[in-house]
Amino acid sequence: MTLFDICNLLGAGITTILGSMGLFAPHAASRFTGLQASNPTGFSEFRATYGGIFLALGIALFVFRQPILYEVVGIAWVAAAVGRIISVFADNAKESRNFQAIAFEAGIGALLIIGNA
Repeated sequence: MTLFDICNLLGAGITTILGSMGLFAPHAASRFTGLQASNPTGFSEFRATYGGIFLALGIALFVFRQPILYEVVGIAWVAAAVGRIISVFADNAKESRNFQAIAFEAGIGALLIIGNA
């Protein structure tokens, strides 16, 4: 197993685990993200967005094992980090939790992109 394989497996694994948490444990996902669901529709959003989408992406990486898929999912993670960076300036969201999320999302994206460079 190469370093690139390890990067891909880590990125896919983290994506799958976070998706599983969002889908099957939305209360835990709520605590992890620092967001609150105030009604059943809010928990549906956690299950759909943080759960279903991320779980499907993670599973697809494991099933298809195609470099382009790892790269696309990596780009999506980096794009999330870029969105947060924009929010830091546009929304004055200069909170430590936001900076931690930027590093986390960019890190996962980097794993998936580097693993296929």
